[in-house]
Formats: sequence, C-alpha cells, structure tokens
Amino acid sequence: MFLIALLATAASLVSSRAVSTPLLDDATMSAAREVASTKLPQQVPLAQADGLKLMLPVYGREVTAIGFHPSADDGAVVLAPIGQQANGSSMASLPQGGPPYVMMSGGEDAAIKAMDVGAPAGTNVYAPVDGVITGIKSYQAGGQCPDIEISIQPQSQPMLTVALSHIDNPQVALGQPIRAGTTRIGTVRAMDGCLNQALGQYTYDNGNHLQMQVDLAR
Repeated sequence: MFLIALLATAASLVSSRAVSTPLLDDATMSAAREVASTKLPQQVPLAQADGLKLMLPVYGREVTAIGFHPSADDGAVVLAPIGQQANGSSMASLPQGGPPYVMMSGGEDAAIKAMDVGAPAGTNVYAPVDGVITGIKSYQAGGQCPDIEISIQPQSQPMLTVALSHIDNPQVALGQPIRAGTTRIGTVRAMDGCLNQALGQYTYDNGNHLQMQVDLAR
C-alpha cells in the first residue's frame, strides 16, 4: 500500500499541475494526520551511505515526496537512493526495490549528500536507524529560521553520524538508545514562510519536510 501511495504521488510529479489546485484538501490531510499519529513507519529503506541504510522516518501515507540534493557540508557522505527516480521517467510500472524519489536542482551534476522526506508540519518523526542520540542542537537554518538538529550514532556504523534537521518538539535525550521506525524523535517543523523549500515544486503543499544526511563522525 505504501508503494502504491507513493507511486500515485510520483505520477503527479512528472505531470504539470496548477499551484492553486492541491492534490488533497485540508480536511483529507487532517484526517490522514489523525490516523498517522497512531501509526509507525513501514520498514522501507530510502537510501544508503557506506553500507548504512536510512529507513523511512514517517508513516507512509504522510509522505508528500522524497527528494535528493547536494549538501554544502564537506563532511557529508554521498547517499545512494534506493528506488526509482520519478522525474525524467515514465513511471509506467511499480518501482523496483524501493519507493519513487525526485532528483532536485543540482542533483544531476553534484554528489548527492542530503535527502528531504516531505510530510505535513506536525507529522511524527521516527528514528531512521538503530543507534544512540549524540546531539540535540538549536540553530538558525539559512541564518534566519529557528530549527533543531538531532544527531544519531548508528549502531552498525559508529564512525558515522546521521543528522536530522527541520525537527520540532524533540522527544529524545542525549545518550538515549533508539530503534529505527519505533523511537519517536519529534515532529516535522513548519519551515514554510521562512525558507524557500525546493521540495515544494513537487508537492501539494509548500514543501515542509525532514532533512537527513550522513556525516563522518567528528
């Protein structure tokens, strides 16, 4: 069901749409969020980095789009998407091996080091890997937007760090062990109105999302 839902989303990505015509209305999304508040993510891998798999961090029906793009962070590890690229392909059949994703601006010519998982603001975010919380940091995204970044040391790859940003209402503490798809990290932060979110080109909303990247542990 998750793949079929994402396939429907992907089909909309490769066709033009009017900005004034959302794919889902507010009442439908409100009902979906109520259901999602009690649902855990499916165990679906979205990308891998140095052998580490990043699992779906939100309930599947809340996903608006999945996008990959470069990162300005020199310490970030290159990500390999798992799934089938939606933009630039016909999407005539179910994707093989994983959910569909989009390659965002700059992603064709530069190393892919960040992933955006689109979901409405307030959507529950769960751990994408098994590991331990090693950092909870408040900062200004883009130098102007309040944000929170949460860092995880993966159990299987302790020399790496998984960084989650655009987080609100953090539910974890430093040193806390976590499990992929089970431990609630927080919620998706509303960044629309503060940041120009590129993912909004592919979604029915303004592109609110969780950003993930993998760094070499410092």
